[in-house]
Amino acid sequence: FLGPAANEACQFVTEIVGKNPLLLKEVNLNECELGDTRVKQIASLLQDKHCKLNTL
Repeated sequence: FLGPAANEACQFVTEIVGKNPLLLKEVNLNECELGDTRVKQIASLLQDKHCKLNTL
């Protein structure tokens, strides 16, 4: 995903992980241009003790 699509996809992932940190265990964002803001959002979610995301 690039541009607005990357932004929307990342927002979706952060919302899913934020609402139910046990749901996702692996996410591939190789083709996404996330930008600093989205990377920081994902990093903060990964620090949640309930987050089960192992592979990003």
